[in-house]
Amino acid sequence: MQDYTAKGKASRTDILLESGTNELEVLIFRLAGQSYGVNVAKVREVILPVTPTASPEQPEAVMGMFNLRGKVLPLVDLHRYFNLKPCDNDASRRRIIVTEFNGTQAAFLVDAVEHIHRISWKAMREVPRVHDGANHFSVTGVTEIKDQLILMLDFESIVDHIAMSDQLHIKAVDNPLGIDRASKRVFLAEDSPFVGNLMIDLLHNSGYKQARLFRNGGQAWQALQELAKAGQPMPELLVSDIEMPQMDGLALTRGIKEDPKLCTIPVILFSSLITPDTLHKGEQVGALKQISKPQLRELVQIIDEYFASPAKKAA
Repeated sequence: MQDYTAKGKASRTDILLESGTNELEVLIFRLAGQSYGVNVAKVREVILPVTPTASPEQPEAVMGMFNLRGKVLPLVDLHRYFNLKPCDNDASRRRIIVTEFNGTQAAFLVDAVEHIHRISWKAMREVPRVHDGANHFSVTGVTEIKDQLILMLDFESIVDHIAMSDQLHIKAVDNPLGIDRASKRVFLAEDSPFVGNLMIDLLHNSGYKQARLFRNGGQAWQALQELAKAGQPMPELLVSDIEMPQMDGLALTRGIKEDPKLCTIPVILFSSLITPDTLHKGEQVGALKQISKPQLRELVQIIDEYFASPAKKAA
């Protein structure tokens, strides 16, 4: 199999995301006999194995660092991370998946890379919410492709779990604008249990007591439809991830803006897929703001700024 470079796929993935068709392309790879998937939008390229330079005081799952075209990347052995044994001892088949999200690059060693498939987010099912400290909520969805069970890995939570970044563990955010946070109705749509729990805990601890968390875009959409049908108060703001089972954030935003009963709800997109080169995608579907993960403190500040804006006060 030839090595895959994400740049060759960029234009097709851009079309999918821009149009809000609720589709994604999945790169399928093997790990300890099981098939896994990752969104192609997060993959820069797939390369042959390299010998990294060991770094002191690194977590056990990090094999070391290596230089890729002028950038030093950490190499994470997913076997070590999940405490698995390779089923295939043929090291020549192994590959390194180089990813980019949240403004950073990281690399992951897997047993083999197989192929790419285009699927609908509707075909993605949730996995049971069972916490095992070692895996740290690393599987966010499951689907079938050609009768093959595919588990979607959350590479972001793996990196966050290894790094334990301080910016992800904030108890509360100050309220210098004096927002009456307790009165505000905020919906969150986030499929990663790790990130979702951080978000809802932070909002609640910061005073947004009415914030509600939905585990994917489909759940959030259904809740909005039920509120509209019952004539109940709508959320005053919705914060959504982009890649989620059932309905992604771009399709959710487009659906809200095209629905006469929902179109006034502002949407903030909060995703690792947001970069200066992809902001136009959210703009096309009508997002109010876009912020790249994992800037949780900045997210609360942007929510505050919206509720403090003159237009909101006038409403």
